[in-house]
Amino acid sequence: MNGSPGGTAIRFQGVTKRFPGYTAVQNISLEAREGSFLSVVGPSGCGKSTLLNMAAGLTQPSEGAVEIFGKPLTGINASAGYMFQQDALLPWKTVRGNILLGPELRGADAGQAEQSAREWIRRTGLEGFADRYPHQLSGGMRKRVAMAQTWIVNPDIVLMDEPFGALDVHTRLRMEGEILALWAGSRKTVMFVTHDLEEAIALSDEVAVLSAGPASRLVGVYQVGLERPRNLIDIKTDPRFVEIYRSIWGDLREEVLKSYERIQA
Repeated sequence: MNGSPGGTAIRFQGVTKRFPGYTAVQNISLEAREGSFLSVVGPSGCGKSTLLNMAAGLTQPSEGAVEIFGKPLTGINASAGYMFQQDALLPWKTVRGNILLGPELRGADAGQAEQSAREWIRRTGLEGFADRYPHQLSGGMRKRVAMAQTWIVNPDIVLMDEPFGALDVHTRLRMEGEILALWAGSRKTVMFVTHDLEEAIALSDEVAVLSAGPASRLVGVYQVGLERPRNLIDIKTDPRFVEIYRSIWGDLREEVLKSYERIQA
């Protein structure tokens, strides 16, 4: 891992991002500590994905700076793996071929890459499906392949953009549990974008709330003091979970209402 243990993995320093005729986010300062799980929530169109893309180095801030392990980010973030909302599986490659793509592009030794791919196929529950093609997989299996793609290259930071939003509730719950298990076993830094506050609280150490856009700002960062490991099936009935939800929703609700008003205006 880069940096020093317990340090800051991602730091947004007063970042503003402007597009032609539109300001997505304005003057946001936010940190993700090394080994932590940070979720970002907010109304639709508030710039959550824009922040994630700046952390990935896919877009540069118009003002301010992004630091990764204390160093300015000036290009693609080589320390990060990115799991997109829509998977980017190559339809002409098998499960094994898609998982091997990252190591191959990085010039990994073929034998070691194949061994690592077998291990990730096992860890993500894809044994027996290694020779299947994406069109032969369920939505949940495709997400498992995308997870293995992201984690096999051993990034220090994992960026996730609403990865489970299109899944049914039962598959989604299972995938959330698998992500927590992977994270707990590695203690990588995760920055997770979601529109679902319950999901954010269940998974995270901290939840950052963004205001309604345009020119979205940081409303606040909220600590999630729930013990780990977490039982995701029962956690939402925990009185502490309910208390945290009410605290955050009290602020998020105001921003959601503002977003509705702007859409209807």
